Amino acid sequence: MRNDHRAHNQRRSYDRASQGDRVAQGGPRQNRGGKSFDKKGGKPFEKRDGKPHPKRDSDGKPYPKRDGKPFDKRDRKPSGKRDDGFKPSHDSKPYQKRDGAARLPRDDARQQFDKRRGSGKRATSARELALSAIHQLRERDAFAQDVIAKTIDDSKLSREDRAFATRLVLGVVSMRGTLDEVLDSCMDSPDDVSPAVRDALDLSVYEIIYLDKSPHAAVDQGVELVRSVAPRASGLANAVLRRVVRAKAAFPFGDPRCDLAAYARLHGFPQWLTERLLAELGGQGALDFMKASNEPAPVFVAVNAVKADEAEVVAVLAAAHGEPEKVTVAGREVPGCYRLASGTVLLDGRVARLINQGLLLVSDATSQAVASLVVGDALPASFLEIGAGRATKTILDQSCARRRFGEQIPDYVTVDNHAFKTKLLRERAEAYGVSVAEAFTGDGTDLAAVVGERTFDTVFLDAPCTGLGTLRRHPEIRWRLRRGTIAEQAELNGRLLAEAAAHVVPGGTLAYATCTITHEENADTVEKFLKSEAGAAFELVPYENPELGLATPFFSPALVPGGPDAHFLALMRRKR
Repeated sequence: MRNDHRAHNQRRSYDRASQGDRVAQGGPRQNRGGKSFDKKGGKPFEKRDGKPHPKRDSDGKPYPKRDGKPFDKRDRKPSGKRDDGFKPSHDSKPYQKRDGAARLPRDDARQQFDKRRGSGKRATSARELALSAIHQLRERDAFAQDVIAKTIDDSKLSREDRAFATRLVLGVVSMRGTLDEVLDSCMDSPDDVSPAVRDALDLSVYEIIYLDKSPHAAVDQGVELVRSVAPRASGLANAVLRRVVRAKAAFPFGDPRCDLAAYARLHGFPQWLTERLLAELGGQGALDFMKASNEPAPVFVAVNAVKADEAEVVAVLAAAHGEPEKVTVAGREVPGCYRLASGTVLLDGRVARLINQGLLLVSDATSQAVASLVVGDALPASFLEIGAGRATKTILDQSCARRRFGEQIPDYVTVDNHAFKTKLLRERAEAYGVSVAEAFTGDGTDLAAVVGERTFDTVFLDAPCTGLGTLRRHPEIRWRLRRGTIAEQAELNGRLLAEAAAHVVPGGTLAYATCTITHEENADTVEKFLKSEAGAAFELVPYENPELGLATPFFSPALVPGGPDAHFLALMRRKR
């Protein structure tokens, strides 16, 4: 009877993929006859010494012993050969295969068996924390960086574990569509799997496909992650993840050199977006962009010249092993901008204090370069920032002015259409010691209702956009973006630009910036504006690249591996 019970359980671990509806939802598992595995023919298992035979499940109860040896140590002759890429951890042969499904090596089977006996084995803390963050992202439709800051950055894990957990979260969010596609192809009933189980499986699929983790480690940890959210689904996880390991040999399921769908899968992008990138950037440009978008983002910081002594701040960064390096973007050094060795430097208590005291600001290097160019070579007496958000550009602008001219811009006015952002802007401006004369909440397409007929030396439109230049920092964008969003955003920005133009003094500057790479939102929008009635009074101010010794119509550095984000800036001067 015990032998039948053991063989029956071995068979059912490979049948669970077709029982996703019951297992993933925590329902009872049934055999082909529709009867519970606890019974056979409606009768209890045989008894020994008057006690029921223990069940073989994951509730942690011990298994019976025979002749003083644990049940799992009975002699068993292996048969068959492995061909699925897994290697035993010692010289013994693996278990036989049944119905084409690979069996675990002896040591691996022992580990899973010990788990069912209550050994306490579980997924690593970094993976568990990453899974918790992924759950929150799905349930709240939140942004990855916000959730990471509140869950991972504030955790008690080591720096290395926090960095790994962050990598997992950003990777899963970045590749979600492709991960789901791979996962669905390895399941019999993908629609029956609960969202929580899918989150755990997606995390393991990301490790298997994109991080080249050990198949054994990825499968083992994936099973434990699923067990942590749905214990009865661990068998399903084991079977599905083994299929994923076998499927990896054929990934991306086509030749990416001539198959657009395979090319998109290889880089984890929606197919429609991949096609657009190829059309706009060309083959090499699109490849560089997609590779860079899948890298961990470099870490850049800005020294706040309003409050900080730059030499002292740099000394602290060096002491924290940040290895601060000055940064050049598009041929120009960005004042006060430093690249750090890694994001773990920001977790150092000394560096965290610099940020909390308003002496240091985390900001991409290209974003800092945009602020430096917008402030210009002469101190503006008045400045209007439209789309000010959480004050990042506000702080950069005023810091640049202080560094360049010895004082801040005196009449600095901000506008944003969200009241909570305006409140946060005031708080951050105070913390960083920057001057904001007025902070308004209002509609940028109707500035007259916000600032009346006032005009300014510089009007800076930090325009809303698709954000494709910042995919490393905002990975959710690529799968939330719709085909029509680009055109909608370009149309809105055209109206914002026309409205902003009416508030620029003669001889003043109109600056238009985005953090995306599409022509429709960038150059096309500016060119349409200049051809319109509102734009007829303006002329372009070319960007001069000293490194190349030439001028280009716009400041528009490309996103390349190892570099900062892709931003776009057009500077226009109102004719006198």
